[in-house]
Amino acid sequence: MPEMNRVSRWFVNHVKGRSNSRLYSWLQGHLVLPPGAVCLEVGCGNGNMAVRIMDGMSPARMVATDIDLAQIEAADRLVREHYPTGLPTGLELRPADMTQLPFPNEGFDAVFAFASLHHTGGHHRDPGQVPTALSEIDRVLRPSGYLAYEEVLHRDLLKSWLRAHQYTVAAFEHRWRRDLMVAQKPPPPVPLGSPPRR
Repeated sequence: MPEMNRVSRWFVNHVKGRSNSRLYSWLQGHLVLPPGAVCLEVGCGNGNMAVRIMDGMSPARMVATDIDLAQIEAADRLVREHYPTGLPTGLELRPADMTQLPFPNEGFDAVFAFASLHHTGGHHRDPGQVPTALSEIDRVLRPSGYLAYEEVLHRDLLKSWLRAHQYTVAAFEHRWRRDLMVAQKPPPPVPLGSPPRR
């Protein structure tokens, strides 16, 4: 996953931030985090959504990542401006490639990807690395955890991958050329001989 070009970086840092208010309102209305939730954002850009989630949804830990070091620096500036007396102890910014996430299996209750999954390839219209990124997200997501995303490209590929991996749709909305989705990972399998779930 390459760094963004100057146009993409400008869009994320100056235009996308203004639309995040509507995106966050939708997300808050369709996803309730469990108490003590540990969350991951892939492709955090300037950190705008990470701050919104930290303030409004109160996860115990929020790890915001981006492969582009310039974006991590932009996120660090925004976060420090937003929290002038000191960062919340549960908020962490770090560089990471969403196709090779440096986290253990099943470590997160929710993973967020806001207009970032299409940046996994050498070009944003190249979907070749999207399944790899989804597999990595699936690996670090706990059973019954949530993947929440906004995406403008490769929308059918994303939905097909989720169906094939037995995710259930908790919330979905199509807005002018973009999909908003909250999908839940399957629960852990029931061991043979266990009583049925009620």
